[in-house]
Amino acid sequence: MKTLKPFLLLFSCFLTLTINSQEDSIKIVVAKNVAIDSSGIEPAAQKAYNEGTTAFENKDYTSAILKFKQALEISPSFSQARSNLAYTYLANKEVDLAKEQFLALAEADQKADGPYYELGTIAAQKDSFALAVNFFTKAIERKANQADYFYQRGIQYFKLKNYEAAITDFSKVILINPKHADAYNDRGSAYKLSENYKKAIEDYNKAATLNKKSGNAYNNLGSLYREQKKYDRAISAYDKALMIEKDNFMALNNRGFAKFEKGDYKNALGDFKKVILLKPDYTIAYNNIAGVYMEMEEYENVVKYASQAIERDDQIGAAFYNRAIANEMLRNEEQACQDWNRAADLGVRIAEEYYTTNNCGN
Repeated sequence: MKTLKPFLLLFSCFLTLTINSQEDSIKIVVAKNVAIDSSGIEPAAQKAYNEGTTAFENKDYTSAILKFKQALEISPSFSQARSNLAYTYLANKEVDLAKEQFLALAEADQKADGPYYELGTIAAQKDSFALAVNFFTKAIERKANQADYFYQRGIQYFKLKNYEAAITDFSKVILINPKHADAYNDRGSAYKLSENYKKAIEDYNKAATLNKKSGNAYNNLGSLYREQKKYDRAISAYDKALMIEKDNFMALNNRGFAKFEKGDYKNALGDFKKVILLKPDYTIAYNNIAGVYMEMEEYENVVKYASQAIERDDQIGAAFYNRAIANEMLRNEEQACQDWNRAADLGVRIAEEYYTTNNCGN
């Protein structure tokens, strides 16, 4: 009989993204009584603006929109009213209308950088990475010393797999703010994917030093060492991540993976089982438990945990593959064939080979 290897799944958090929900990130000018005498703003516009701000604070977005629009009808150049209108549209999930207002703000004031940053953020939230780069670039052209602008553009370049440009932007962030831990972490990830492992390790360690409340950098460092098959160093890095965040299920899963690859199946199993205690819906861990039991030749347990993975996500090809192997070893040939077939349908190429060689379908 052929020796079949189980499929385990790894979850590595290589990029620390600072993404807030739209409503959480809404910024609105709440100062009332804007100076009127020299601004050209009519008193009636000021009154509508104040009423709109109050409505926004009360989360009455429909009324706020009406009031800010009223203020603009009276005083079209009232930029604070237009800005608040844009943010209120965002809060009300009317993104296209918000974009129109941000564009109008950027065109009305040739020095305004904020509107382009907001447009870049909107594009990034829609995974329009190239468009986001364009808007962040325009924001940078108007204000070249803003770390957040370079950081967010660097993230978009990273997602576009333009790692050289990402490294350049993250480096600019660090020049502006040498204590920006996320920039070090993300530059480390860009270096890693550029195969500059020495610099990646340096950046992950620097990020961990700067931000002692997050285990992300140590998790990333562990994954780098694991890929280099330096399992003891990987496990040590994951240990540090878990000392900082004991409930970091990703680091726990990844540590289990490193132990599995090292051949320490007992302790790998312990880590994966801790993961499902922390996060009972984490499908990957159930599959990984099945994979460890495969190496331990406990095939009933393979079927049990692979089935639990499939119950949570019926698109996980690795779990069907693992269950197929176990069913074959248990002489459940019909079920094994069904699982080979399903795994193949889900993109596990080797499953198609075993489906054929085991005379399934005949």
